[in-house]
Amino acid sequence: VQTAAPAQAAAAPAAPAAAEAEYEDVKFSGIRRAISKSMHTSLSTMAQLTHNFSFDATEILQYRKQLKAAGEPYDGITIGDIVLYAVSRTVLSCPDLNAHMLDDNNIRLFKHVNLGVAVDTPRGLMVPTIFRAETKSLLEISKEVKDLAAQARSGSISPDLLSGGTFTVTNLGSFGVESFTPVINPPQTGILGVCTTVQRPRQAADGSIQLYPAMGLSLTYDHRAVDGAPASRFMKQLCSNLEHFTVLLSK
Repeated sequence: VQTAAPAQAAAAPAAPAAAEAEYEDVKFSGIRRAISKSMHTSLSTMAQLTHNFSFDATEILQYRKQLKAAGEPYDGITIGDIVLYAVSRTVLSCPDLNAHMLDDNNIRLFKHVNLGVAVDTPRGLMVPTIFRAETKSLLEISKEVKDLAAQARSGSISPDLLSGGTFTVTNLGSFGVESFTPVINPPQTGILGVCTTVQRPRQAADGSIQLYPAMGLSLTYDHRAVDGAPASRFMKQLCSNLEHFTVLLSK
């Protein structure tokens, strides 16, 4: 008797594909660890408070157009450079903002403005310093900040240029940020955040409503060293100096 051939064995099920990883664990670089530690120390050891202001940017925007039309070397001067210049001429009016907290009972007031400028680099945030900024012209500040930023981004900057700041400016205006809370770079007592420009309405002298370019500024200060009133006076003076920038240049 002929027997039936045995049934063909069923094919083994295919092995399931390896599940795709849904995340990646990344170890901080040395610079990222330093930034993390510095920011945590800043927020955990200081009484930080932020005031948000805005000013009429009409004059500095018009002045920037004049500089661009003038050609080299003036066409490279930016709105950010103009703000740095104004800060360097204004912050000494509030000495406690151009200072270092030595400990809970002592503060060091500086006679010159060593202006830190926050720079975004491939390796993380760096803050090079324009030393004695209040003695330098607008063009000198513009050239120096660009050179410092280039050195920071290339990784060739000297450590000496990343320390010694007495007050810092950080600019997020190009990202469309309208206001923010910058974190103080210890042991400094203040930091200024530069925001974007937006169109805001106001009532003109004839009663009509007009739009004007309003630029935001955010000041974070250490309330242990600076009270709200002097911090606000500094900001009012800074806004006034920016609204009447050509007058400031003549001083």
